[in-house]
Amino acid sequence: MNEEVAEKPVCPIGLPNISADINLEKTRDAHLVVAALIVTVTFAAAITVPGGFKSEEGSDQGTPYLIHEVAFRTFVVTNALAFILSLSTHFIHFGMLLPLFPKPLGSITSKLFIVDVILGLALVAMGIAFSTTTYIVLKPSLGLATLTLFSMFYFARNLCLYT
Repeated sequence: MNEEVAEKPVCPIGLPNISADINLEKTRDAHLVVAALIVTVTFAAAITVPGGFKSEEGSDQGTPYLIHEVAFRTFVVTNALAFILSLSTHFIHFGMLLPLFPKPLGSITSKLFIVDVILGLALVAMGIAFSTTTYIVLKPSLGLATLTLFSMFYFARNLCLYT
């Protein structure tokens, strides 16, 4: 359907129709569910820190016992990173972060690709947070901690290789 404006031909711009492609909707729904689960798990992990809090009266009351451990600090950073990344995917899906980008994201597929990358990074950060927490909790039994972490990484490696 070509129209003319001021005697010049005008071609309508084909805009993507989200409802026309069910796969995009399913992908979007899966992204939102995974991101919501990551946000929930990382929030709960941040509130219930490994090792607990100091309850004695004084200036250190409410401070985590393991605040000076490198593994604990790694847990805090990676857990917060997973939380922020997965929460940002929600903002991207709902269009709240679009004004912050220098250019519009363009098509829906490029938006989904960006969300895929961010969710992948959030999953890696959550895996590292889990690993450091496992190490912190099982540190007295170093053999059990090593076996647990090795088996987790072996499973993740095989899952990535064969999917």
